[in-house]
Amino acid sequence: MLVALVLVMATMTPALHARAAAVLSIGLLGAAGFSTVAPLQVWVIGNATGAGRSLASSFNIAAFNLGNALGARAGALVIGHGPGLAAVPLVATAFPVLALATAALAFRLERGEPAPVPSTSCSPQR
Repeated sequence: MLVALVLVMATMTPALHARAAAVLSIGLLGAAGFSTVAPLQVWVIGNATGAGRSLASSFNIAAFNLGNALGARAGALVIGHGPGLAAVPLVATAFPVLALATAALAFRLERGEPAPVPSTSCSPQR
């Protein structure tokens, strides 16, 4: 569903220039955004044990709320100090992209694979 959210956000700017496409795009945004919550909540609770399930669930919802607040702040900065209202969907696309990267890392760690180590561009001195 995160991939669907990325696709909807990435195509929203051109869609907002036609009424029918805008209505469809906004409807798809709501559907994609809403449908990301339940699978993630199930995954988080499934990985927690005992009393930690309530805490994990609380942190998961808190993370969604933090994402909403950061997204609103990013949108305000883009509108007030950046390229303007038309660029908000493009900037907003970065948030589900970051969520995809985080989910990929979490699944990799869950399978026991090591986290990727960033490489440096500095070559060793001889």
